[in-house]
Amino acid sequence: MLFYYHNEITFNCQYYRTENITNHPNPHCHTRVTSLRTARDFSCPHCHSRMYSYGAFSVLIKDFPDLPKQKKYIEFSGHRFRCTSCGETITEDIPCQCPFTRVTWDMALWIIHLLKCHTSISAISAMLSVHWSTIQKIQKHIMDKALAAFETCLKKSNYRPRYLAVDEFAIHKGHRYATCVMDLETGFILWAGLGRSMADFEHFFKSIGLSLLSRLKAVAMDMNASFNRLFQKYYPKVPIVYDRYHMQAQFGRDVMGAVRLEEAQKHRQEAEALKEYTKETNNPELQKMAREKSHEERKLYTELKKSRWILLKKDDHLNERQKTHLLDILSEHRDLAICYAMKQEMTRLFTLTDYEEALAGWTKWIQAGLESGIPALVKFARQKQKRIKGLAAHALYPINTGKLEGFNNKIKVLKRIGYGYRNMDYFFTLIRFHSLPKNYSSPKFP
Repeated sequence: MLFYYHNEITFNCQYYRTENITNHPNPHCHTRVTSLRTARDFSCPHCHSRMYSYGAFSVLIKDFPDLPKQKKYIEFSGHRFRCTSCGETITEDIPCQCPFTRVTWDMALWIIHLLKCHTSISAISAMLSVHWSTIQKIQKHIMDKALAAFETCLKKSNYRPRYLAVDEFAIHKGHRYATCVMDLETGFILWAGLGRSMADFEHFFKSIGLSLLSRLKAVAMDMNASFNRLFQKYYPKVPIVYDRYHMQAQFGRDVMGAVRLEEAQKHRQEAEALKEYTKETNNPELQKMAREKSHEERKLYTELKKSRWILLKKDDHLNERQKTHLLDILSEHRDLAICYAMKQEMTRLFTLTDYEEALAGWTKWIQAGLESGIPALVKFARQKQKRIKGLAAHALYPINTGKLEGFNNKIKVLKRIGYGYRNMDYFFTLIRFHSLPKNYSSPKFP
């Protein structure tokens, strides 16, 4: 009853009559709203001539339910009008209806607020008895509206990004990726698109317009060949800064990790060989010595397998026991000691602020890696030999893709909430919407 009186007050003040229904064919509809407006209240939107009543219509609109999993409808009855001069026909608007849907504004507002609380579309659909496509339409409408308003504000302020970050993220199993470009100063995703090849990423330059990036100073990225080639093609004077953390992570995985496991495997093979020797010899003293040596080799194997983080951590993050253990490992394994020294030098090079000094330092670092004789280190140095300028550019522009990598975690959360997305256009719009700056006030529903 409270619901009925609320609607009666609202609509009666707007030239509508509200009445309670007890015998409607739809058992969930208990309110009828009838328009009291006539042809005199309208004029032709094309020629501004008089209109006359041409017919009537009646439509059911879903409203916010009183209880979960219930349905509630409002029946709205209105008129159609035709122009006396040009014959144009218009249909009376429904004031409480959310555009492009059959739900009220109250229902649409609840849906938007539930989506803001990271409620999944399927959960909202079950709770409010609304089809998932309707919820998706409402969300897409508010996202497009907010993004368009934000981009209009940027154009009015003569916005031009100065520092960009480019990275890819997985969208499906089987190495299917998408690429996004972030403005590092605002955190806004300028563009998101399917794929990570040169042909896929070239859509970014064609869609965004080259004039928008006229003030671009530097771009941070990993060492994906398609990214740097296209930036060198469209913006040859803009320096590319290779991401520090991608570089260090790859060195830790492909060099430190590979050499550590190789050294550990040597200890394991030696332990197995000594174990076989104890079976072959009949000398008790030799058997005892072989067993002791095999036990030591097995112990060294176990210690190396467990020493991953000790080798990767910074010195000032290690306690005294870990520092002693690290020195023992490095003193017994020459290749690991060389790789560890190269890791320390790499960390120092990323702290330099003079470009020429950094360029000379990286050149020496690459040369030392090539001459080390350690296969994993030689391979790594050979891969980075053509990237020296991008590594040295970190001295001029100390930027990285860390902010974008952090946003990739938010993308993963969005995927989990939605249980994946089939409509990629909708998914990329959702990504860009969630990247809007926190201090930006998005448009509200009327």
